[in-house]
Amino acid sequence: MKVGIIDDELHCIESLEHELADLAPEIVVAFSSTNVEEAMDWLKKMEIDLLFLDVEMPRLNGFELLDVMGNINFEVVFTTAYSQYAVKAFQYKAFHYLLKPINKAELQGVLDKFEDVKQHEKDQLDHKMTEFIGQLKKNNIIKSKIAVPVSEGLEFIKVDEIIYAQSQNNYSLLYLDDGSNLLFSKTLKEVEKTLSKYFFIRIHQSYLINPNYMRKYYRNDGGSVLMENGKILPISQRKKEEILSLFEAIVKNKSM
Repeated sequence: MKVGIIDDELHCIESLEHELADLAPEIVVAFSSTNVEEAMDWLKKMEIDLLFLDVEMPRLNGFELLDVMGNINFEVVFTTAYSQYAVKAFQYKAFHYLLKPINKAELQGVLDKFEDVKQHEKDQLDHKMTEFIGQLKKNNIIKSKIAVPVSEGLEFIKVDEIIYAQSQNNYSLLYLDDGSNLLFSKTLKEVEKTLSKYFFIRIHQSYLINPNYMRKYYRNDGGSVLMENGKILPISQRKKEEILSLFEAIVKNKSM
């Protein structure tokens, strides 16, 4: 069995590796990392059976990391020093968890349970994770984030902080609600593919907007929208009906 370990504290990784070697010498620790970006690279290129994942980490917690990763094909054991995470997150009984400091007997129990998992249950991992993450978002335990490639590595941006994205040829420029912006090396088409599931709308060949930040619609000059940051963005002719329908839906929803 191949396992991975992600924890921002090196001593926790070393302790878990020691316990695993003592309990089950046949287990191979395929990778371990204290760095979220490095860990994501490992997860994309390496096949593992089981991931021990710390919940509370800087920049991106364990739940958010899985949300950014998307589809998975491995079991997850969350590790946390904070029992409130266990109460909130594992009430859905979808995954295992271990409270720190990790108890040897409890670790053995998780390993035994994993060995008993039937193949058809493993095949349902992705569905379980999607449902699990959805419940966490619904209960405001995690916020949706996207990973944006920058020169230093990856920057994790909360989706609900993005006002709109603008095309810059083979780059895209994100405008955020704190007044800052971020240029990165992805086309607007690629950004649209990522953000469309969060109901972002392509209003023009150069603009992709978060409808939550629309303030006003202008009919003149072919049509445009005023965003919450004061910027006026053009609407392409073929998108006018879609934008108008969206405004009508928002008005109806507010009047209910």
